[in-house]
Amino acid sequence: MRVNIDLPVKEKELRELHLGDIIYLNGLIITARDQAHKKIIQLNEKGNLPNSLKNLEGSAIYHCGPIIRENKGDYEFISGGPTTSQRMNSFENEVIDILKVKFIIGKGGMKSLNTKNYRVIYLSLTGGCGAIIQKKVKKIVNVELKTLGICEAIWFLEIEDFGPLIVSQINEKSLYDQDF
Repeated sequence: MRVNIDLPVKEKELRELHLGDIIYLNGLIITARDQAHKKIIQLNEKGNLPNSLKNLEGSAIYHCGPIIRENKGDYEFISGGPTTSQRMNSFENEVIDILKVKFIIGKGGMKSLNTKNYRVIYLSLTGGCGAIIQKKVKKIVNVELKTLGICEAIWFLEIEDFGPLIVSQINEKSLYDQDF
């Protein structure tokens, strides 16, 4: 079933999702890979988390190292397919608690992700689709931690019809654990 969700997501919408549903997101998401995850935790521990990262409740983290073109202070999203999520296994639950996001987008699933009681839902995106995803990114709104490098920085993306995303992990159930 196709489901369209505007971010920030409402709790009622989360409770209506099931494994295998196909969803499309609209709104604001961020990109973050392993270095960004580590830095979010460090900044939070020191009480120095940027304000822009404090307003993501109900949004999504996209595991992606995008290709970005910079031109006189403006940024253009060129391409950005999903990164393997398991690299973030040791950080993700803590980052979710800090940022209060409700979706993790990536490929391959996550072994340690706590999805109990709709705390967070894992959405799979097919690898190799970076050029298609470029069409779903309407605007780069902000960038944080650019000192980590273009691919590791946190990019704030305004997205429209972002998908298709497959609900792959929810309420401690996973499509990755299924026997087909």
